[in-house]
Amino acid sequence: MKIFPSVADASILEQFQSPLGKTLMNHAFNTCGIEQHLAVASVLCPEIIEVKGYILISEFYNGNIDRIENQFDFDRKKIEQFINSWSLGDFFLLSRDESVENEILFEQFGKVLQHFWRMRFNELFPNREIIVELGYGVMGENGLTITVYQK
Repeated sequence: MKIFPSVADASILEQFQSPLGKTLMNHAFNTCGIEQHLAVASVLCPEIIEVKGYILISEFYNGNIDRIENQFDFDRKKIEQFINSWSLGDFFLLSRDESVENEILFEQFGKVLQHFWRMRFNELFPNREIIVELGYGVMGENGLTITVYQK
């Protein structure tokens, strides 16, 4: 038998405050309803838009591309980074709990998000070199941040 592990490290369950299952998948079965599963799918595989050749996560774009082009002197990388950068802590504004303070869990979340966003962008734009990057303080964001841009 050959095992192909999940993108989420199975041992991360040991970091959970109150695990409700023997495995991560079992925990999800026991704690997430259909609404939560569907909402998470939209986070892992977000709606993407293309505006004037820029690839953008639609949730982060507010229609101000002309102003941002001028702000960053039409530098595509900086424009895409600016719009597509998001502090991972901001994913948990209303659902914040002690797990957000657990660095191991927080970094694992970032890696999982990076994995799925990379797959999503590569699926949509197979002929472009897309970078999905995790870093600290990217484009003025606080803490661990994810960003996407074309190389």
